[in-house]
Amino acid sequence: MKILLSPAKTFRKQPLPDVPAGQTPQYMETTEQLRTELKKLTVDQWQTQFKLSEKAALENRARMNQPQPAMAALAAFHGEAFRNFQAETLSAEDWRYCEEHLRILSAYYGLLRPLDFIQPYRLDPLDKAGALTPLNLWKPILRQALDSEEILILASQEYARMVDVSDAVTVQFVKNGRKAPSMEAKKLRGRMARQIVDRRIIKRADVRSLDVAGYRYQPELSTAEVWVFEEGEQK
Repeated sequence: MKILLSPAKTFRKQPLPDVPAGQTPQYMETTEQLRTELKKLTVDQWQTQFKLSEKAALENRARMNQPQPAMAALAAFHGEAFRNFQAETLSAEDWRYCEEHLRILSAYYGLLRPLDFIQPYRLDPLDKAGALTPLNLWKPILRQALDSEEILILASQEYARMVDVSDAVTVQFVKNGRKAPSMEAKKLRGRMARQIVDRRIIKRADVRSLDVAGYRYQPELSTAEVWVFEEGEQK
């Protein structure tokens, strides 16, 4: 089983201690194609194209044009899902499980293993990098990488679109009869991923037994492709 998470736009300022030795991401040739195009953008283009403030535009232009500190992916991202995953509390055994079973989707790096060293970036699947669109660029690469796997998607719809494989299940969190609010869904994805790690789950079907902050699997609301976890008692 491979568990897929979305990345985050925010990154840790300082590296975590006791993170195992890492490696270079697998698809750097494609990443360099994107980097080459992003390096061409002016500050004004960063502002306009990515709807950024001048400060953020300057920061992201510098990221593409100057060396940046690199950190292991799972320890680098610091959005809501990752804050709730709490990589800082992982044991050496947890890291080994994550390295085998957890992957992070990325518009810039494609598919990241937890210990892949990355630098901060700003790029979403539907953004443009010159003539390149990350969604179109990465989809066939990810299909080849993941199509033989049992996939559990704990990613936003934006990033789930990068995954076009034969055996994938998406988890959806429902609150009061509707999709859980975006911020809550991000927290729940991080917590579910951490529960999977803590329990060393290797069969996707076993995920349905989890209770994630009061959200439980609802078979009557689910399909083969979408597993619904709803707040409240199991029906």
